[in-house]
Amino acid sequence: MALLLAFYLVFVAIIPASALEGSQTTAATVIKADVLYWEGEELIVKEFSGHEERLLVTAETKIEGVAAGRFKTGDKILAQITDDRRALSITLQLPDGGSSGIPPGSR
Repeated sequence: MALLLAFYLVFVAIIPASALEGSQTTAATVIKADVLYWEGEELIVKEFSGHEERLLVTAETKIEGVAAGRFKTGDKILAQITDDRRALSITLQLPDGGSSGIPPGSR
């Protein structure tokens, strides 16, 4: 019985640790910014703190809230980015005035 318990503990401790060795952990940062312009595959934005950032937008970047996946100057966005400034997701932020939940024609 003790041998079975020892085998179980080794199995539970070693297998998950070895499975994690090959995986990469990418810490993502969330920023709020205004869109300045596009330059090639980079979206140039100005964070609300005033700092300018160049975000690399790839085919894997999840883009929400904008038609054809292109932002325009002045759009307010929320972006999830990696340490190397690759955009994981970018979401268009709508003004608070439009979030009443009542469709415009039913007032």
